[in-house]
Amino acid sequence: MGRFGVGCTRFCAAVFLIALTGVVKPAPAFSQTPSATAHSSLRAKQQTLFDTMRAKPQDLDAMFDYAEVSVQLQDYEAAISTLERMLIFNSNLPRVRLELGALYFNIGAYSLAEYYFLSVAGAGGVPEAVRGRIDKFLAEIAKRTRKHSFKGRIEAGIIYDSNANLGPADSNVLLFGRPAVLVSGSGGDEDAGGRVYAQITHRYAISGPTADYWQTDGSFFGRRYSEVDTGASDAFYIRTGPRLSLDDALYGPKLRPFIDVEYARADESKLYQGGGVGFEYTAVLSGAVSTFSTLRAGIRAHDSARSGEDGFLLSGRSGLAWKPAKDVTLTAAVSGLVDDAKSQSQSNDGGALRLTASYDYDPGLAPADRNWRLSAQASAAYRRYRAPDPVVSPTQARRDVELRLGVQNTFYFRDGFYASLGASGLVRESNLSNFDLSNVGLTAVIGIEF
Repeated sequence: MGRFGVGCTRFCAAVFLIALTGVVKPAPAFSQTPSATAHSSLRAKQQTLFDTMRAKPQDLDAMFDYAEVSVQLQDYEAAISTLERMLIFNSNLPRVRLELGALYFNIGAYSLAEYYFLSVAGAGGVPEAVRGRIDKFLAEIAKRTRKHSFKGRIEAGIIYDSNANLGPADSNVLLFGRPAVLVSGSGGDEDAGGRVYAQITHRYAISGPTADYWQTDGSFFGRRYSEVDTGASDAFYIRTGPRLSLDDALYGPKLRPFIDVEYARADESKLYQGGGVGFEYTAVLSGAVSTFSTLRAGIRAHDSARSGEDGFLLSGRSGLAWKPAKDVTLTAAVSGLVDDAKSQSQSNDGGALRLTASYDYDPGLAPADRNWRLSAQASAAYRRYRAPDPVVSPTQARRDVELRLGVQNTFYFRDGFYASLGASGLVRESNLSNFDLSNVGLTAVIGIEF
């Protein structure tokens, strides 16, 4: 019976299995995303092992090797069916039961995952390290199968901006189409201050094999500076709607129709309030690639001093996320906006391209519950206004190009606590000097996830 003899005496292998099967990032022990060059050789190896199983249908070693290669190819159905068949020949294989528990957990079949984990935990002679990992899985399964679930984060930190009030880069501006000079103190001012952010998500599970649910997201962001009052801002946002499967697959395409409301303040007074409707679409294209899209239509109403900006907004966003390696994620997204304001001089259309990259790495510190993350973002946006603003220039409509860069490192500790350090840069170039600006920002944040 090879290395899977009666009693599976090499139970120490299960310790290695469970140690690699994380609760935060559920994945089978021998699961790794193969590179493009390795994929063809793995597929050939899978076929060779399949031929071996056909010739020797009771060869447990060949079965387990076949399951291992299948998981590396993200062919989870083949891996599960093969490991289940191993238990038909020999039901006393704790290592196989552990791997089945991890696989079923990974695909969201939590009742079957719980069954296999309990079947190992209830057996005698289970090492404490393995039992501890199983307990974490069982706790996570209980959490994920609740009808109601909450998650979120709260953070606070200090900020520095070289242009806290986002004032123009140059004191030479246009007024009624003629050159003018801003009075001292009307441009961009540097300042330091603080910021808070809170976000919470509630999910209500809808019965069914595809794990649909109703999701409500709420967030608040606030910022204050020590001296620049005009840089103060607050924003509240709530979005709610069901996340529904478009086919019978657990990880098939999903559609989430939603409604939302928003409210923003600036300089300690109302800036705008609004609401909208739309939908979000997500789909897993392969084991390494997924796609996402959002389309939203909404309205905004500003305070009386800015009523010309009231109007209808139509926005869309679509992109791809790619994991070329286990700890690397690359995302590209394009977006567009149509802002049909009451005043034609405030009506505008625009688009943007945003690229992000993240790398998760092991800090080598015992207190860490999860890997730390280094991320970077870059975006380029263009916006054109439909008519001139006579207060600035009666003959030229505004055109802006905006570039943003950012980098951040997040340090995760125990019990959901984390800290992050970030730096960002913003440059806006406009055909009207009034709207040229630049800013360098620094942030240091501490927070907790729950």
